[in-house]
Amino acid sequence: MESDPRVPSSDSRLFCRLADIAGQLDPAKTLLVSDARIHALYGNHFPGLPYALIPEGEAAKSMDALAALLDSFIRHKVDRSWSVLALGGGSISDTAGFAAHIWMRGIGFCAAPTTLLALCDAALGGKNSLDFGGYKNVIGSFHFPQRLFCDVETLRSLEPVQFASGMAEAIKHGILDGEDHFAFLEDYARRYGGEKGLDYSNCPAEALERIVFLSQQVKLGIVAQDPRESDTRRLLNLGHSFGHALELAGGMPHGYAVSLGIALASSYARSKGRMSESDLQRILRLLARCGLPVSLAAVDSDGSLRMKAAELLFMDKKRVGDLVHFILPERIGTVKIEKIPVEELLSFLLKDGA
Repeated sequence: MESDPRVPSSDSRLFCRLADIAGQLDPAKTLLVSDARIHALYGNHFPGLPYALIPEGEAAKSMDALAALLDSFIRHKVDRSWSVLALGGGSISDTAGFAAHIWMRGIGFCAAPTTLLALCDAALGGKNSLDFGGYKNVIGSFHFPQRLFCDVETLRSLEPVQFASGMAEAIKHGILDGEDHFAFLEDYARRYGGEKGLDYSNCPAEALERIVFLSQQVKLGIVAQDPRESDTRRLLNLGHSFGHALELAGGMPHGYAVSLGIALASSYARSKGRMSESDLQRILRLLARCGLPVSLAAVDSDGSLRMKAAELLFMDKKRVGDLVHFILPERIGTVKIEKIPVEELLSFLLKDGA
């Protein structure tokens, strides 16, 4: 299968400071899209750019936020010669990318991710999604960013929960990629971990860039081979069948839900004899060292979260009829896509999931 030319290549990824980005953009033809908090932190780097602000977090991925953003396009007289620059986390790039895709049948789109989750995952793959009717990411499109501007210094200003959320996706990529990648993340956690989690504020920029670069290699390599998620790209959903259901049911951060989803998927594989106890414990240990939850029982003492998540599992986009295209980790570096009856996954979640 040939690589898709729309997917950003290594030539279109740029590790740089935010202050250096504005000079590469046309201020008369670029609309900056961000939220109020991120704009207050970094908007001064883009003094010549018109801007539109949308809500922070998951609230950005709503029809109301989309409509308000499109109204901004009208106010700024955005035409087909313009581009949108998404400055912020994954929710910003989701909504800005979707708006850019549908405006006048598609205008330019660039991204300057400011969270680890967005740098490693959410802003990369061209999937731009909105939530609807209480379900996550059920409206969306494919619209790849033409440029990715990556400044890891923005990670220093994140709250610990935000950084840990990004590490869940970085660890997912390490599981997909194999021993060298996973061992690097283990070493990073040993070097910069502590009682309060990872000391990302004081670790060298080179270490942060390495985490981001390795994740980007994995994600963009897979996306280039299967941009519309018909086959191999499904591997990137490791931990997300359980994770998305838990995220919606419990209102927890995306990365925390993905961490629990990875832990559950790995435990399910172990229960089927498909994963060794050694690999299971390495995965759980690394997630925990990065400040991420690995025990569903610890956050769901009365079982109500499991019940709500079980109901939402039926809305998994990877479900076809009674089967789910489930991402099954067999060992670090070996992950399979298997069709598993949704009832079997529900049974595991409700009865056996740790």
